[in-house]
Amino acid sequence: MRADPNLAYDYQVGGSLPLDAPTYVTRQADFDFYKHMMAAEFCYVLNSRQMGKSSLRVQMVRRLAANGVVCAVVDLTAIGSQNITPDQWYAGITYTLANSFNLLDKVDLGAWWCDREFLSPVQRLSEFICEILLKEIPQKIAIFVDEIDSVLSLNFKVDDFFALIRSCFEKRHYHPEYKRLTWALLGVATPSELIQDRSRTPFNIGQAIRLTGFQLHECFALAAGLAPKADNPKAVLKEILDWTGGKPFLTQKLCKMAISSSNFIREGAEAEAIENLVKSCIIENWEAQDEPEHLRTIRDRLLGRDPNSSKLLALYQRILLAGEIPANDTPEEMDLRLSGLIVKQQGKLRVYNNIYKLIFNSNWIQQKLAERRPYKADLEAWLVSGRLDESRFLRGEKLQAALAWAADKTLTAQDYDFLNGSQKKVLVTIKQNNYSRYDENRSTNSDAQFLYDHFLYLVQKEPPTKLIDRFRKLFIDGMGYPDPEIEAALYRIIAFLGNEQEFINLLNRCCHILINRWQLHSHKQSAIADLVALFKNSSSRFIYLASRSHLVKRLQELLLHFTASEEYHTLQRLAQVVEPNLLVNVEEVNNYLGQLIGRYPYLYTHYLLPENNSYEHRQTIREIQRQKQREYELNLAQYMPYLIGRMQINYSASSIQETDISLANPTLLSDGELYSAINEFVGKVEESYTYRDLAKVFLTRVARAKSYRAFKAELYEYLIASIETKYGKHQFNDRLYNQLKNTFPENDNQKLDEFLLMRTCSQLFNFLVESPQHSNYYLFIDMISNMGTLRTIGLLLKIVLLSSKVKPHLEKRFSLLFNYYESKTVNEILWLVKSLENLNVALVTNFGALDLSFIERNLI
Repeated sequence: MRADPNLAYDYQVGGSLPLDAPTYVTRQADFDFYKHMMAAEFCYVLNSRQMGKSSLRVQMVRRLAANGVVCAVVDLTAIGSQNITPDQWYAGITYTLANSFNLLDKVDLGAWWCDREFLSPVQRLSEFICEILLKEIPQKIAIFVDEIDSVLSLNFKVDDFFALIRSCFEKRHYHPEYKRLTWALLGVATPSELIQDRSRTPFNIGQAIRLTGFQLHECFALAAGLAPKADNPKAVLKEILDWTGGKPFLTQKLCKMAISSSNFIREGAEAEAIENLVKSCIIENWEAQDEPEHLRTIRDRLLGRDPNSSKLLALYQRILLAGEIPANDTPEEMDLRLSGLIVKQQGKLRVYNNIYKLIFNSNWIQQKLAERRPYKADLEAWLVSGRLDESRFLRGEKLQAALAWAADKTLTAQDYDFLNGSQKKVLVTIKQNNYSRYDENRSTNSDAQFLYDHFLYLVQKEPPTKLIDRFRKLFIDGMGYPDPEIEAALYRIIAFLGNEQEFINLLNRCCHILINRWQLHSHKQSAIADLVALFKNSSSRFIYLASRSHLVKRLQELLLHFTASEEYHTLQRLAQVVEPNLLVNVEEVNNYLGQLIGRYPYLYTHYLLPENNSYEHRQTIREIQRQKQREYELNLAQYMPYLIGRMQINYSASSIQETDISLANPTLLSDGELYSAINEFVGKVEESYTYRDLAKVFLTRVARAKSYRAFKAELYEYLIASIETKYGKHQFNDRLYNQLKNTFPENDNQKLDEFLLMRTCSQLFNFLVESPQHSNYYLFIDMISNMGTLRTIGLLLKIVLLSSKVKPHLEKRFSLLFNYYESKTVNEILWLVKSLENLNVALVTNFGALDLSFIERNLI
């Protein structure tokens, strides 16, 4: 049955849809946005243009108002961004709020603003919110800030504005009235574009609203308007979505074109009809037909960001040619996504729709890249000469710039012929100027030292990004290095190489020259992970050129040996240590255990050092260990008083996490688990004694033991006091007794000394935390299953407190477990993660530099 042709059912192309528009499509974002705003959470909708953000905001204001929330909309474009001062900008926002909430009759805003000239503009806005808005409006309040990307055009920074939004949420802890206020930001920008200071940004405490394209099951309402023009409106709508990918602007536009067309769409002809419509009305002569402007907006965002436009084109070209690539959320990827040209789905980047694929196709990309060649004039002159004028070949810095520009792009055959010719010319020069002077008696060792000295010098002078680019050119591309003598030295090493291990040692040493320096500076440490990742699945960026070079082919083979080596595996572990983005919630962890190594400094010495390590390598690991240990201790020291205070006023772990934003639990334990761990390892566990008290009392008593045999008997009683009676009687106590009885029996009649005490404790660790390859391995898991993680770690703590010198041996036992399970997912071995976390707390609170006086006074 067809709808009435006279029904007022208009498709709107561009702009916000009216409140009652029948063509508004309700998406998942509508439900998510409403839920989080009603919960008074800070939300942000950052997406490309013409995705329906403003229409979503209009609908959201109506829904919230219907539920008693008073709303205001601040359109930043209305305030302006050109030739405006900070005072005017903040005053504009304040005036808009006062007007929207009908407060202009209650306060003389002009006089109020001027009376506070001694305050900064952002302080005045904050004062207005606190003293006027929250006092005059008793209901829940929602402030929508639209076109937030317009702040990028201001000639001053507005970091303070975003910090103000964050402070509104942080003030909820001590000013409950702020719980009634929430904010929502909408626009075309990334959080990092708007504010880069992670300590002040509200985006890391907010809720991103994911705005996707129309899905068929969501937008059947659109089909109703197509009824007068088609036998099967839903089939027509499906074909439209196949072309637009659900992009709201294009979907509305194609629907409007379909009902405006003079042709009626018969059943079965939907695909052909919509294809003809797309090609004739959108794709053909697209720049002239692009009204209202949409495709030209995408084009301008893609091309108008020199010098970044070439990078965006190259990335888009990769996606277009491959069909999809893994998403890494780089700045270039975010730029492309905000242009609307590509979309992220299931962790992959794809071209948003078929219309874009046909308009911004391979030919279009190559044309735009050709216009941006840094060697355009030289290439054209070479081609005009019939490819004979070798004086047009590039050399020196011009060649390096050209190779760098071409590295991530698919170019024409002419480009590759020209670059190949330039490269050959340089290689001939290297041979003439270097190999002719090469001393036949010179060993590859001196060439290796030449490389080491080279990087030892550069690491003090150049930033990490430039050094990583040097590594790529020298060790991966195998060509294009800016210092020809260094490149020639590497060629000689490869040519006279004795075995693959020599190259592995060479490259590993070069990596550590950089790493040893970078780890001393916190702002450079993240580059360590970038350096290590450089070699994984790497290949020369000059495949066409490299395929003709025997030395470069050999270099690629050697790289495969390097990435399969234990040296590279150790580098990967080290990268996990310095990676700053540590997981913070066990339930959210779907990664491998090895990726958590950064959380456990006590494992570094045994886990990150290969057998044949150098003094410099050991010093590097120890320094990283010291830094990470200190960082963990500080975070724990800040969090524990807060946690203890909350628990003592009967706050649940969940309410703690929801109400406090500025403090984060530094462990992977829940707040309840962490509180229990602190109680166990710092508080009283047996009568009025802590674990440290018990160890002191025991050591005082056994100092008078007549023999080692008597000491072991005392030690047995000391340990089983921490064993649950039921579990102890079920074989464990007997096993422990026999273990101690058979520990160094030849010394039973001797007096106990410190060395014998250390050896005994070490043997106990071997017994309780056995290597996974050992038949006795199950004992540790059995203890956790029967006694729980806390009591099991507590038992180990009782032992290590008898002699701090055996602490490294305990750490080694756990490093063996970590190494064995490192490739397992965290969810598979939660028992081990909980053990590692509890041991971390136990060691830090008993052997670290924490001031425990507050904790000891306030534990329940």
